[in-house]
Amino acid sequence: MIGRFFRKFYLHIVIWTILLLLPFITYLYQPDKIADFKPYSALSHLVNIVFLATHFYLHCYVVAPTYFFGRRKIFVLLMALGFATYVALNYCIVYFNPDGELAHLTKENILFVRLVIGPGIIYSLCMITSSMIFLYDEQARQKELNKQIALEKTTAELTMLKLQISPHFLFNTLNNIRWLIRKQSSDSEDTIVKLSEMLRYILYEVDGPKVELFKEIDHMRNFIALQTLRLPIQGNVALDIEDRVKHRMITPLLFIHFVDNAFKYGVDSKTEPQIQFQFQDTPGGIIFISRNSILQHTEPRPNEGIGLTNVRRRLQLLYPNRHDLRIGKTDAGDFEVTLKLMTDED
Repeated sequence: MIGRFFRKFYLHIVIWTILLLLPFITYLYQPDKIADFKPYSALSHLVNIVFLATHFYLHCYVVAPTYFFGRRKIFVLLMALGFATYVALNYCIVYFNPDGELAHLTKENILFVRLVIGPGIIYSLCMITSSMIFLYDEQARQKELNKQIALEKTTAELTMLKLQISPHFLFNTLNNIRWLIRKQSSDSEDTIVKLSEMLRYILYEVDGPKVELFKEIDHMRNFIALQTLRLPIQGNVALDIEDRVKHRMITPLLFIHFVDNAFKYGVDSKTEPQIQFQFQDTPGGIIFISRNSILQHTEPRPNEGIGLTNVRRRLQLLYPNRHDLRIGKTDAGDFEVTLKLMTDED
């Protein structure tokens, strides 16, 4: 942005310098005219350029931003005042010309053209150019503002989605602790420690947009440990991780919903649960797989699908065109979630 400002600044300097030197450039092609050089003409040209440049930037950065959109009458009045001042300036230049330019113009009946038409065209072109630059900058500023608003909206939405996900695990874990206390289990203390680690992770570790995957895996291990404590029948719950994926940077709390669902729908009081989670390394990303046996639940489950909807929305916002989420049954009849993430572009 600073580089663009300086390029724009240098461009303006070059243009005004060319306009200032324009009368003298003609001497390069017509050297015989140098003898006709008149200091008063050069001075009057300099005064014109300084006046136009001053009005150009006052209009672009003060008058137009203040009055162009809301107070048009004042804007038109200031434009007319500027034009009148420029005409008066040119009249003074002609009047004080030691060569008697005023008498010559009056004699030739071109005084109106020299003092009104000519300056009017020049002043109008100057103000039109200034207005175009102002409108272009305003459009760019508005575009940047809209982009910032969209970013803030997306950030707020992501925060809301994250907050919708996190309390669900807290309530589940509190139910687990209540169950262990009723059972008078010696695992109650260990459960509280794991819960505190989970809460610490949710409250303090996931404020940033990305975390290393091993932190997310530790969080998942705590959650799995809490869930397996209350299994009515001990079965096979596995978490397989390829070493190379542990230091990948990923968005926090993306996988925990699928872990929760695997226990929610893959465990009952009669069947030995078969639950497996995998993290695989791929060129440029990772693959997460959650697989569990499908059990028949007779009780309706409120708010089914809300967590999955939140995860899908977060993936759309954070990994647009860089994720592939597939949910369905395997040939063996298990329920499987496969999430592919491209992480190298983060």
